[in-house]
Amino acid sequence: MNYADKRVLIIEDQRPFLLLLRGLLNSMGCTDVVTKSSAEQALALCAKQKFDIIIADLHLGAERKNGFELVEELRIRQLIKPSSIFMLISADSARPVVLGSVERRPDDYLIKPFSQVQLKNRLNRAWQKRQALLPIYSAINAEQPQIAIDACHSIIQANTNYQHSAEQLLVELYWQEAQYQQALEVIKPYEQGQNAQWVKTALARTYLQLGKAETAIALCDQILMKNRFSAEAYDIIAHARQAINDGEAAIAAINQAIKLSPYSLPRYYSACDIARLNKDYMLASQACLAIWDLSKRTVHQNIAHWCGYIRSMLDVAEYTEDKRTRNRYQQDALLQLQRGRFDEAVARMSGDFNYDIYEQVVLARIATLDGKKLDAKRALFQSQQSIDAGYESYPLYYAPDSLKVMLELGEYEDAQPLAELLSLHRDSLDPNTSHAVELASAKATDKQSAYLQFNRQGISLYQQNKFAEARMAFTQAQDYAPVNTGVALNLMQCILKLAAPHKNPPRELSVECKRLCRLIDDVPLKPQHQEKYAALREEINELMIEPIVKRR
Repeated sequence: MNYADKRVLIIEDQRPFLLLLRGLLNSMGCTDVVTKSSAEQALALCAKQKFDIIIADLHLGAERKNGFELVEELRIRQLIKPSSIFMLISADSARPVVLGSVERRPDDYLIKPFSQVQLKNRLNRAWQKRQALLPIYSAINAEQPQIAIDACHSIIQANTNYQHSAEQLLVELYWQEAQYQQALEVIKPYEQGQNAQWVKTALARTYLQLGKAETAIALCDQILMKNRFSAEAYDIIAHARQAINDGEAAIAAINQAIKLSPYSLPRYYSACDIARLNKDYMLASQACLAIWDLSKRTVHQNIAHWCGYIRSMLDVAEYTEDKRTRNRYQQDALLQLQRGRFDEAVARMSGDFNYDIYEQVVLARIATLDGKKLDAKRALFQSQQSIDAGYESYPLYYAPDSLKVMLELGEYEDAQPLAELLSLHRDSLDPNTSHAVELASAKATDKQSAYLQFNRQGISLYQQNKFAEARMAFTQAQDYAPVNTGVALNLMQCILKLAAPHKNPPRELSVECKRLCRLIDDVPLKPQHQEKYAALREEINELMIEPIVKRR
């Protein structure tokens, strides 16, 4: 390998070691070596120019982006060439750190201290492998999976030293394209041999995707007999156990995977999913906190993770039967909300996110948990008015919690457009948000269906002048949506129609009218509801005043 024509970037925050490493590379023939002391500086530089070799220390300062977060961002943002190699170096040999680094797929990982010979050998090996597999990496970088698959087959057929590496990439491409049977055909020939761990792991994951959970579990058990520190094996077991409805074992497995390798966002997404499926909302909340903490300095940073953490605490409050736990998690959610106003991470990634609007949405949800539906409706109405005034289109980060409150309050007409918006943008939602939306929608399905049935039935009966029957239908609809203004006004119209033929209307009609008035007067009204209510006002006054006049 000729180092003289290679551009090299070193990222190291300890100047003595940086100078030592640069000296080693210079003595190996490198003449174009650039150094930076932080990942942030490296990212800014790589946005302007490309390097052939990047060597980064793992730890680059407290509260700063680290080495494996750097390699992930460089590749996702395509700030590194497909032909370039990235090596992580570290004096930290702790298992969780090493596994977290390896899971980001650097081209190599070298533990300090190391000699020049070790550095040169590892760089040579990584470079040769990268160049041999370059047709595959170039196609992947260009988002051309079929071309990448064809390149894998070409290298495999050539029977080179990198056949197994090409097979591994081919299997991953088939997974990506949901071609699980094709993936199985690549690795099945190795099933009975003394194969590498990746083969058994790949087999297990493929069998899981093909619906053979028991086979996947058996393979993972074999892996763990030889290597009890395989976090990936525990990941597969967790999903396989969940697939056969063994929720307790699934939770135990995903917790073990997290214990072994606690720096993986996908692993915490899995934990959220498994926890919610098994109604373990405390575990889901812990996973959401980890997602927020891990994402702050990465390419995955998103205000939705902070919102998801707050939402997860309210989920615990909603689904627990213990009053003390409910109060504690509600208070924790409010505390996190208040801290967010002064949190630099929240401010850095907020964009057009409006803290005050989100606060109103959260307060609306807390009010629903406390059974204060009218307070919830006021807070929700205020937040939705601010969204309508401040945005041309509805921002996705407010939508999940707003939808949840609407469904809890029975504001199904308002919820429908939000549900459609979230469905339309399903691919851009993180797994945690998607699951929360699905859970809220599923929980409200039966109530919403009953509400729509009775409300439509009431409208039909009203149009047929069957006001008594319509009243009964609207009353039943209101049972499923007690603060819904639309159905309250429909019921009011029925009451007025039933009272109209009587000089002395039954007192229960007047009482019912007063109840509906208190409900309608106590919440903000949309323009169409204001207009309808104003049109009924004279008849309402006559109905409520008449019994008083007659008593005189």
